[in-house]
Amino acid sequence: MRRSPVRIMVMATVPQTLTGFFTRQLRFLSQAGFEVHAVSTPGAELDDLGAACGITTHGVPMERRPSPVKDTVSLARIIALMRRLRPHIVHAHTPKAGLLGMAAARLAGVKLCLYTVHGLPLLTRTGPWRKVLEFAEWSSLRMANGRYVVSESLRDLMLELELCRPGDVKVLGNGSCAGVDVDRFRIPEGTETGVRMRRRAGVPEDAVLSVFVGRLARDKGVGVLSEAWRKVSARLPQLHLLMAGEHDGTDPVPAEAMAALANDPRVHLIGSVARADMPAVYAAADFCVLPTFREGLTQVALECGAAGRAMLATRIPGVLGAVDDGRTGLLVEAGAAQPLAEAMERLASDGALRARLGAAAAEHIRERFSEQRVNELWLAEYARLAAECLPQTMIAGTRAEHTY
Repeated sequence: MRRSPVRIMVMATVPQTLTGFFTRQLRFLSQAGFEVHAVSTPGAELDDLGAACGITTHGVPMERRPSPVKDTVSLARIIALMRRLRPHIVHAHTPKAGLLGMAAARLAGVKLCLYTVHGLPLLTRTGPWRKVLEFAEWSSLRMANGRYVVSESLRDLMLELELCRPGDVKVLGNGSCAGVDVDRFRIPEGTETGVRMRRRAGVPEDAVLSVFVGRLARDKGVGVLSEAWRKVSARLPQLHLLMAGEHDGTDPVPAEAMAALANDPRVHLIGSVARADMPAVYAAADFCVLPTFREGLTQVALECGAAGRAMLATRIPGVLGAVDDGRTGLLVEAGAAQPLAEAMERLASDGALRARLGAAAAEHIRERFSEQRVNELWLAEYARLAAECLPQTMIAGTRAEHTY
């Protein structure tokens, strides 16, 4: 009997998730012999992804917020797509794609229904809205027959919240969905990349620069950062703060806190930065700061560490594991401005500490979270599942037999 390639459908709610995290992994799987299909809300980014990776893409409108009528239409379209393509594996990422993708895969008779939890938006919600998010997450996990989570600390939290049972969910390696391209973020000796980024942002070349990367949102701790900055900036006139990210209107920062940052000449708000320019942002930094309230596995910490920069972040699930307190960075209590300000002052005042933490961070990320390692792990996992459950397919590539 002639065997067919393993046909995998990877789903996310918006194309930015696929392009931001999975471009190289999807290409990697395609080159290993898998037939790869990517599904998200339609857009130019999805079309570009298909061309860049040599895969087939499919645009299906999906609303990020609950919308019974629109969600029903999206579900019907996804079911029809799956029945036409007959994927062997459906792997969904992000909450809405997880819920719709797992329901559609079950109804379409897909044998391997995989769902990865990247984070829990419910953590910063209250009341009925939190209950809705809890039920949606619980439902997606129950419909999946392969359940994954991007970090051990997030898995522990899910167990604590009773979203899953012990043994229900799996962390591959040390975590992550696609790792980080360590070579891309490595900063060569003598490079002018960081200097050029400072000039572009209006940061003095001799300043000590702390960098925040992420959505300008309440749950990223921007309000706390604003208060901490007020405390520390008066004492350290050489310290500047660069903030790279766009405003998130769905979770706005208190207006007073945002205005204080925007009106400070030593705070440089540069908005959303093209992915190609992100290595330059880290190269410009002396250290990075992320006072976030919730994470799955913080990609910012992986990129910051790969660039050899110390990370100051909060001691929460999703940061633990990416940042080793006292060895690769510093961790402080979430929501507390004073400890954050004290840690910022410590890093700003001690170049030797920054260098020691940054060097250890580069090694830590390279050993545990390199893109190559994580992609090999996922390739091996898909191949294992295919060998166990899909005897009519051929296992793609000899690299699929490699395990860690």
